[in-house]
Amino acid sequence: MAKDDLKLSSAKRSYRQASSVGNRQEEARWANVIGDILKNRGEYIEALKWLRIDYELSMKYLPEKQLLPTCQSLGEIYLRLQDYKQAKVYQKKHLELANDSGDLIEQQRASTQLGRTYHEMFMKSDDDHSSRRSAKKYFNLAMQLARALKENGAANESSSFLKEFINAHNNVGMLQMDLDNYKEAERILLEGLRICDEEEVAENDDGRSRLHHHLGYLYTQLRKWEKAKDHIQRDIIICKNIGHCQGEAKGYINLGELYYQAQRFEDTKLCYQKALDIARSMEDEDALVNQIQENLGIVETAMRVWDDMGKEAQNLKKLSRNTGTAIARGKPDERKCLLQQIKCLDTLIENSSRIFSWDKHLDFAKKKKRIARDLGDKELLSDSLLAIGESYHKLRNFQKALKWYRKSWDTSKSIRNLEGQALAKINIGDVLDSQGDWIGALEAFKEGYRIAVQSKVRQVQISALENMHYSYMIRFDNVEEARKLQLKIQEMKKPQNANHEEEDPLSECAETDTEEFDCPSNECNSPEFSECASTRSKSLSTTEDDVPLSSLLRPRKTLSKQKVSQLGRMMNLPTEFRQASIGLPPKTYIVFPLL
Repeated sequence: MAKDDLKLSSAKRSYRQASSVGNRQEEARWANVIGDILKNRGEYIEALKWLRIDYELSMKYLPEKQLLPTCQSLGEIYLRLQDYKQAKVYQKKHLELANDSGDLIEQQRASTQLGRTYHEMFMKSDDDHSSRRSAKKYFNLAMQLARALKENGAANESSSFLKEFINAHNNVGMLQMDLDNYKEAERILLEGLRICDEEEVAENDDGRSRLHHHLGYLYTQLRKWEKAKDHIQRDIIICKNIGHCQGEAKGYINLGELYYQAQRFEDTKLCYQKALDIARSMEDEDALVNQIQENLGIVETAMRVWDDMGKEAQNLKKLSRNTGTAIARGKPDERKCLLQQIKCLDTLIENSSRIFSWDKHLDFAKKKKRIARDLGDKELLSDSLLAIGESYHKLRNFQKALKWYRKSWDTSKSIRNLEGQALAKINIGDVLDSQGDWIGALEAFKEGYRIAVQSKVRQVQISALENMHYSYMIRFDNVEEARKLQLKIQEMKKPQNANHEEEDPLSECAETDTEEFDCPSNECNSPEFSECASTRSKSLSTTEDDVPLSSLLRPRKTLSKQKVSQLGRMMNLPTEFRQASIGLPPKTYIVFPLL
């Protein structure tokens, strides 16, 4: 920071000297330099003041071409402040000026900024189809221009074309990640690193940093822990070496996400605390500070859930011993003991889902399957098969996920359980989408919706429609069909429609004889019974509270594929489990050019 203070003092002194002699070009240039220094320190409001000075001077006294870097600087700072309307004003003016002057480098920079702005708008919306298309349009244009610059021999006179080409790979790879196209994202990002190596780009280059940042996040989602950690640590080191505080903070957030996914909560807290300390050292990063603080609170809650799981696991062992004793002695309460284990396992499955502990989730789901078979209860069996499928899906073993989802569907079909069939079909569609079979996924979602309509369970219908909407909007770019589905979803979610909830099929104690459960018919709706019966009653809520514990480290689209499992989706979680509405802007390293 002391080094920055010296630079800032020197720049202000040069600005005053230029102003005193009426050298407007130098005056504007030093105003831009001051704004750049303040921007890098996170003092965005103060930076904006100096960049406005640069803009006013350039408008009044300098040739039109001098406005190119000025507009880029203002577009960048408004984007940092999440003022998208103003950001687009200056970014579009930047692109217009670049087109008029035939400057390919500035066209590429303007396209990149517009792509980032539309991308952030898309990430913060539920159904902003136009922003997604615009982000894709401008990112692809930026990539084409960067490639043209690289192939153009004359462009070699400029040292910036290579940086722009690398940044284009970063941005297109980031967009593919946000659309869950992980394989394509990995290809593009690794190509960016290959270009860095071939062109002998410096190790402490901001372009390399962004590539490592996104690859770290990508490999975390793919559960490739060692690769993820290696890239994230490289990102942090580069940011620290070049004094990029915001990038360093987000690097630690990324590392915290990795540890969170692996249930290393103490390490997660340490990473968040480092990120918080860095963010607090910056002037105008309140949104970042607030989100990190919220993340820390969520980790504390996750640690309590983890401790509760340990206690509940001990309780399960005790119940298992009691069941074994009952069987050995030929006692008539064997079934009651098994149902108590089911109740305990349901709690463990829900909690492991909350904190993304999918290995434990799988273990508990398999135990539930064995007990359901011992009970001869096909409805419980169908639920457990669906839970096993979800475990494998989240562990990214798609073939096994399909196998168990299909078994769940077959079991539900054998007892004419329409809701169970619909849920299985929607989950099958989700796996097919993850595998890249978008047509097959859409057909499965449609079939799930058709069955859900027959089941008359509104929440399952909504979930099927939301997945269909995702397919049409994201996968097939079919605006008309996506709009129709969105209107239908909005209509079904209206409060007056929500009040006419269909009767829960569980209220009839379907499939299971009440006498065998040692539960009189008038107790079917009691809290105790509903907990020891099927977890299907806990499926598919669309309320803001009903989400698993999330580390909120890099918010995903709320529109993205609905993970339709009956585990933990109807839980009335407390407010600290809520997803934050504030999103972290992507890491950005676009340099403010000097006049």
